[in-house]
Order: sequence, then C-alpha cells, then structure tokens
Amino acid sequence: MTMRASLQVMLGLSLFICLLPSSSAEAEIVEYGSLDIYMLAPVAMATIGASILWKWILPISLGNLQVAFEIDDDLYEVHRLSKSRRDTKELLNLPSVPFGVLSYLMAMGGIMLIVAELLIGPGTFYKPIVFVTAASVIIPIIVSPIVTMYAQIRAMNKRLITQTVSTQLFGYLGTAFAMIMILTSILYYGYTVANSGGIFDATTMIQWSGYALLVYMSPTIFAYGRIMGASWNTLLLSKWRTAKGWKTAIDPDSPRFIKRIISLFLVLFLSTMPIAAINGIVTLIHVLINDPPNANRLLDVGGILGESIYSIVEDSEYIQRLISLKTLQEVLASYLMLNVAIVGLAFIFELTRNLFLGGQTFAGVGGVILAQPRDIRTEPEVQGRILFFGLAGFSGYVVLLLVLQTYKEFSGLMPYGSTVSEEMLLESTWEFIAAGQAIFLLTWLLSSTRFMHLRSLKFDLSPDERREGVIMAGGGDWMRDHIEAASRADDISTLIAFQNEQIEGDRAVVRLEKGRAKMIESALRGLWPRAIEEARKVLAQQRGDDDEARMIIATGHIACRRFDAAKEALRGMEQPEGYDEPELLALTMEWLDPWAGRVESDDLYDWENNSTIDHLRDLQKRLKSWSPDSSLGAAHRDRLSLHAQLSSVAMLRAQRRSEDALDLCLDLVRTHPDSTLARIGCALCMIDLEQWFDALDVFEEVNESSPEDPRVRALSGILGFQANPSELEVALAVGSDSEKAAWIDDAPVNPFAALGARKGMDEALNANVMILAHEALEKGVTPTYTESIASKLFNWAILVPTWIVLGWLAWVEADQNSTVGIGTTIILMSMHVFTRRFRRQQRRVIKHRDQRGMILYSKKMKRAKVSGHPNKMPIGNHLLLKGLLVTVNGNVYDIGFPGWLVIRLPKERERQFRNRLRNRMREYKSGKSPRTTPLPERWWDKRPKPVDKGMRTLERLIGPAAYRGAHRRTLGGDDRRSGQQRDRRYIMDTQPGQRGIPTHGNPAEGPARRPTARPEQVDRIQNISRKTNPGSRRNSDDEFQDFS
Repeated sequence: MTMRASLQVMLGLSLFICLLPSSSAEAEIVEYGSLDIYMLAPVAMATIGASILWKWILPISLGNLQVAFEIDDDLYEVHRLSKSRRDTKELLNLPSVPFGVLSYLMAMGGIMLIVAELLIGPGTFYKPIVFVTAASVIIPIIVSPIVTMYAQIRAMNKRLITQTVSTQLFGYLGTAFAMIMILTSILYYGYTVANSGGIFDATTMIQWSGYALLVYMSPTIFAYGRIMGASWNTLLLSKWRTAKGWKTAIDPDSPRFIKRIISLFLVLFLSTMPIAAINGIVTLIHVLINDPPNANRLLDVGGILGESIYSIVEDSEYIQRLISLKTLQEVLASYLMLNVAIVGLAFIFELTRNLFLGGQTFAGVGGVILAQPRDIRTEPEVQGRILFFGLAGFSGYVVLLLVLQTYKEFSGLMPYGSTVSEEMLLESTWEFIAAGQAIFLLTWLLSSTRFMHLRSLKFDLSPDERREGVIMAGGGDWMRDHIEAASRADDISTLIAFQNEQIEGDRAVVRLEKGRAKMIESALRGLWPRAIEEARKVLAQQRGDDDEARMIIATGHIACRRFDAAKEALRGMEQPEGYDEPELLALTMEWLDPWAGRVESDDLYDWENNSTIDHLRDLQKRLKSWSPDSSLGAAHRDRLSLHAQLSSVAMLRAQRRSEDALDLCLDLVRTHPDSTLARIGCALCMIDLEQWFDALDVFEEVNESSPEDPRVRALSGILGFQANPSELEVALAVGSDSEKAAWIDDAPVNPFAALGARKGMDEALNANVMILAHEALEKGVTPTYTESIASKLFNWAILVPTWIVLGWLAWVEADQNSTVGIGTTIILMSMHVFTRRFRRQQRRVIKHRDQRGMILYSKKMKRAKVSGHPNKMPIGNHLLLKGLLVTVNGNVYDIGFPGWLVIRLPKERERQFRNRLRNRMREYKSGKSPRTTPLPERWWDKRPKPVDKGMRTLERLIGPAAYRGAHRRTLGGDDRRSGQQRDRRYIMDTQPGQRGIPTHGNPAEGPARRPTARPEQVDRIQNISRKTNPGSRRNSDDEFQDFS
C-alpha cells in the first residue's frame, strides 16, 4: 500500500505535466487589483493535495521503517521502527523532523500549484499566487544543499552520535554562510563576464546563473548519487524478492499482487538505471563538445539512446504502422519528466528506507553513512536526523528538476517563460541530471563488487516478536540469571565459557544473552572500546530498553575520557526512583573533570556510607602521600571494597611490603572465597616472598575453578608455563614491548599497556597515576605539580625584558615616537600573557587520552628520575591495580585514576613532602624488591620440593574452619533452554541492596523525597551539584595546583 500510493501520486502528477496543453503565447500576469475568484482555485487544489500528502501519503510512505545491524558473521537482525500509524506519527514529531516535512510539503505544494494553474487557466497567473509559488519552490531549493552538505560533513565524525540544538544551529548557519558566499562569488564572476563587452549580455548571465545553481546544488547532487549508487544492490535485490512474493528487510510484510507488480516495475527501472546514466552522461558530453546541429532534438527525445530509437522507427515503415512518429516523439520527450518524477519523488521514500535499514553499510561502497545502524535503532534523535535529511535534503533537488522540465515543455504558458530559450533550459536540465548520474555511476561501479556478498547475507526478520518478555536487571530468561551471578562474582571464566556454550532454544534470545555476557566480560577486563561496541549491540537488539547497556556505554566513555559522550549516554536513561547508580556515575564523571565539572569536595559529604564515594575520597587522600593503605575495608564488605583492597595489594607489593600484601590477600580470600582475583593476588605475593611452590598450589586450585579466565592464564605465564600473549592479561605479563603496546587503545585505563609503548608515560598517568607511586616515593617527588624554576626564569626574566627591549628599538626606529614604542611593548606583553593563558587552557581540555597536562606531568617525573620502566614494576600488578571504581547493576568496573586529579590537592613543597614521608622513604629503600620478571621455565625441577602437608596452601594459611575452596560455576541441568522467561520486574523489586547495587545512598534525597518521574532524576544527573554556589567555590589560584 505504501509503495502503491506513492507511485500513483507521483506518476499521476508527472503524467498531468506531460499531457498539459502546449502554447507559444506569452503568459499573462494578472495584477493585484484584477482578482477573479476562479484564480484562487489552483491554490485550493494545491492545498487539498498537500493536505492529502501530509495526512495520508507521508505517514503511509514512512510506515514499516526497519533497521538492520550485524550481530554475527554475515547475520543481520532486522528490527521494525514504525509498524503502526502511531509509530509513524511519533517519528514525524521527533526534533527537526517537522521542518523537513514542511520543506517537503512546500516543494510538493509548489509543483501541485503549477500543475493546477496549467490545468485550470493555462497562461494566466494571479501575481500573488506567482510569488507564493516562487517561495514554495525557492525555499526548499535553498535549504536542500545546506542540509545535505552539513549532514555529509557531520557524518565524517563517526563518534558523534548526538548534538545540542545550539551546536546544530551553528553548524547549519556556518554551512549556509559558506555556500551562499560561493554562490555569490560565481554570480559576480558571471556578471563580470556578461558585462565584459560594454553591453550587458542577458543570455550569458542566465548561463552563469545556471552554473552557479549547479555548484550550489552540488552537495545534494553528490549525496543523491552516492546514496543511490550504494543502495542500488539492496533496492534491486529487495524489490526482486518482493516481486517473487518474499518478505525482505525493506518490505517486512507479505506482498500482495499489486505490490508485486509495482516491485517488478521498479526492478525493470532499477536494472536500466546504469544504462540511462551512461546515456545521459555521454549525450551531454557529446552536445557540449561537438555541438551537433540536432542538439535540441537529441536532448528533447532522451539523448543518444532516444534519438537512436527514433531514427530506427523513422526508417521503418512497418514500425510506423504500429506507432506514429509524433506519438513516439511525445513519449520520448516525456521520458525525462518520468525519470525525474519516479527517481526523485517516489525514490525519496525508498532511499529514506534504505538510510534507516543501513543497506549502504553491508551492500554498498562510497555511500553517505549518516549514523551506524545500532545508533539508529536506539537513539530517537538519530532517527529524526535521518528523516530530516531525507525529506529536506532531496525535495529541493527534485522540485528544481521538475520546474526546469516544466519550463522546458511549457515555456509559453509559464510566468516569464519567454526570457529563457528552450535550448538553454534543455541543456541546464541535462547538466543537473547528468551530474547526479555521474556520481551514481561511479558509486554503483564500486558497490557492484558487493552484490554477490549481499546475496549470501542472512537476515533475521522477526527477532523482536520472539524477544518479548526479555527484561531489565532482576529477572527473565534463566541465562540472564546465570550471567548476573557470574558477573557479580567477577567470574570472567564463566562468562567466556557461556559465550562458547551450545545452547538450545530460540537463537535470537541466545544471541542477546551471549552478547550481554561478552559486554560484561569486556567491561570487567577493562577493554572499554570493545565493551562499548557490545553494549551498543545489546542496546540495539532491545530498541534502547536496556539501562545496564546504556550505563556501560557511559562508563566506557568515561574510561576513554570522552565525558561529553558519557553525558549523552546517561541522558537517555529511565530508572526507577531510589536507584543511585546513574547519579553516582554522573557525580564521579564530574569529579574526574576538575576544570569543567561542577562537583567539589564538600559535595561528597552528601553521600554517607556509600562505598563508591568513600573509595573516591580514600583514593584522593592516599594520592596526597602515595599511600598504599586503604581504609575502605573497615567500613565496607562489598565487591567494590574487595577490588579497592586488591588495588592496595598491588601498591603494597610495589612499595616492598609483600608480607603485608599477603596478609591482606588472605583476609580477602577469607571474606570473599569466590574471588578469583584475590587468590591470584595471594599467588603473586607468594612469588615475591619466594614461596614459589605455595604460589603453584594456589594456581592449580584457581586453574581448576576458572580455566577460561585470562587472568589465570597470565598467572600461568608468570609461573613459567607456556602462555599465548594474544590476550591483554597474558601480553602484559609475559609479552614483548610491542605486544604490550598493541593494547594501549583497547585498554585505556590499564597503565601497564601504556608504559609498554614508546614515550607512553603521559598516557599511563592518564590511565592511573598510582602506577608510579612507588618510584615517586623513592625519589621523594610530591604528587602536586609546580612550574619548574627554569621555565619561570625563561618566561619572566628573559622573555619579558626582551619585549621591553624590542619596544625600545621600535621607539628608536620610529624617531622616538612614544606611541609606537609603548604600543609595541604592550602588544608583545599582551601576546605573551595571552599565549601562556591559552596554553594553560589547552592543558585543561580533556579529550580522549590526549591530555597535554599529563605530558608536562610526565616530564616532571622524568626530571626526578622516575622512569616507569617495567623492571621496576612487580610482575602481575596489572591484574590488581585499579583506579576509581563504579558499579553498574552491582558489577564493579575500573575507570582509572588520572594524574590531573592532583590539582584537587593542596600545595606542598618538595622539602615539606620529603620531611613528612622520611620514614616511609627509608623503609622503602631498606625493603626487599618484589619479583619483576616471570619465573624461569621448569623451575620446579631445580628447587627442593616442600613437604606435603596434606591440604591446600590457602586452607593451611587461612585455617580449615574458615577456608572454602573455589568452585566452578556451571549452566545447570541439560533441560534448560532459552526462552523460558518469567514476568518482567523492575530493578527495585529485586532486592538490589543484597546484590551490591547502591540505593538511597544520599540522605538529602531519601526515599520520602525522591521524585518518581524520570525527568527530575535526569536533571539531577545533568546538574549533579546544583546546590553548589559558583560564587563560593574555592579559588584555585590560592589553594589548588594547576598545570601552568
């Protein structure tokens, strides 16, 4: 019904234009005072037509929009975005879409007004209606290239998913200004050429106006050709399968007979498009270069191909008995009009469908990728942007072609038609069409190589119907429970094993849960770019209704130091009242940006007895003195405190306190017997203390319970066994420098990967400044940053006098002109101050991992002989060291501890710092260094074996009564299949407190005063410290350090 309605309207409109009466008389323009009521009839007809288009055709044409994204090799899930009329109306009401609809209706209304004028009163036009028609046509023509140009520029930044309204407005205005300047420049040059002979040549000026308009419309022509060429494979194959009666990714419903016939017609049309493109390009080149005597008829009958057909019929008397030459000439002359109408008007909707589907990504090359399919599925703003692009971007191009063709056919009946020759109109029309065909042909040739690949792809057309009932955290399919239990226990081995398990049941549900397992596993390991990608898959498979995936995306962006992207991810959350994790995540993000964030130390006191905030405060306090001792374990016994104390174990090892580290590890195993990482920490401490056989016994035990865990494989490599460094944890343990550096982008908060790279200390400090705590303690380096004395002397004792001397020289050269001398000095001094302030501001910008302040900080460390060399790092510490910790659905994730947070510390001179830590520095230097390299191969054959005590090492050290061995988690019984789902439950109905999920942690916003509506909580996330008075904030110049 959608395609049939669109084609009927468009073909009817084009046939109306083709069959209108022709006349060579001059059109009459009726002035304002000579109004006849019948002159308003065209306006009424056009208004009715535009209303039908708006209320009926447009919603129907945009029905059944679908998006497809890859979830496995050559397997795509297809999800429907608009199934009912209500869904379509919601899409049409998205931000910016109404403007696109208005532009499209203006363009179509203008064309219908022209048609109505020619039908009712050919050659007679009421002057106000002429102006209304001109405005309806010109405005879409002006808007179209601006929209397409900005969309293609924005599409270059693949990470930019959403934008603020002000940013978009600025972008559109800037694009409009640049394009109008180009248009004006060409018109001015044309005007100069037209006046070159002393007499104004109107024909030359009109010709240059056509060139200027062609250049102005080039972004739209370029985009149209690229999208059409990259979409050709998908459209042709989909329409062919629809014609055969199959469901497709573009047409999800079973096709009826009429739809199959129309699809067959479109298949024929699509099949001839490359031939028509070649014909158009060759014809235009032939006319422009050779200037044949029959150029007008050549262009009028459809190019060289049409002329050849006409000549064949003209030379054959037998064919002339079947069709007259006059009829053939009219049919060929109308070919161009039909081509514009069908390709332009009808295919706007087909191209929009393909933009949503993502057909250019899997079946084309060189297309315009406005957004990734997963973002289209989950982000309404992205959906609105594509609709706006399809409607406002192409309507101007199509209406321009139709107006040119109408003037060419009925110049005598059109207003001011006699001022432009038919030859010039024909040539201009062919120039516009041939430009788009050239881009289409090039893109089509590139994309044709993927046609056979497209045929081999598989599409799951109904995953949503089978996933109904899959729910948020706290219930659902048994696989969800299994994954949550493993993730809460930090059981990476179980998560990896689950991904490789053969599970019977509905494949769509199994794919979803395996994707969830991979998402959590990647996040737990600190592989944040991979976790973000998997979270987007999970989010897209559930149409954005998965807040755990959204929070992992936000956490990943924080870990990658992309705070703007994190804020956008948090903005779309919908969590029930009392659930504190989103707010805590937002607060931590604000704390990580001390320059642009709106959180101060006083704001942290609003959160009492919350392990996330307590850990943040504890870590900030320990940074002041490079302290490894954490007080978090005394106040909390949750999973977050476990990881915080394991990070303390890493620092204790680095600061040569391995015995204290082992005692802490044993206590953690006692309180968290299911923690694989705590047992690995025990083994590493035993290696430091040369208790190698005890460490081997711990490894054997943990290897039985977690054989798939890459951290266990890393421990095996440390113990001298063969280990493949293809995984992060193993590579950082036993890999070469190049193998370690290869993970610098995949593990943004693991500082050990950065130290493996050449000149990677600044990125290591960006990830976790505590990695250098032991070396900084040894050298007595204060964590705060101060500008070096050499830099101060250079800036103020050398440069400032230099500027004064240059001002004096300018005074001398200007014949002792005081104004010149003083002005020169002031300008140089101002530039000096401005440069210093600008560089200081640049060092405050946090953009990905490129933070210039960390480059200065690393130089400071190197000046103090802090090298960060791997031979000074305890082996295996990359498994234990953590930064700031946050929870998502109760799972603990590391987001690093960047070095720029030292500016939140009070100033302290090097001498005061060393006096305060003199005892610790002395203890460090007298302590025994930890093991920094893996154990030699087969060391157990060279060392005397200990006496067998008849029990496990950990059982002996902890005590048989308190010890509980590690157990391997399994899937359970063989009768478990996917799809056995329970009713949907919200997270607050699943006892989140018992699962380590923070709730009502802020006493100032307790349960009685918590708002139940999500918008208020979103405001609280976006304005996390709204109670802070900007005027009462501390003066950073007085109390805080800066990278100046």
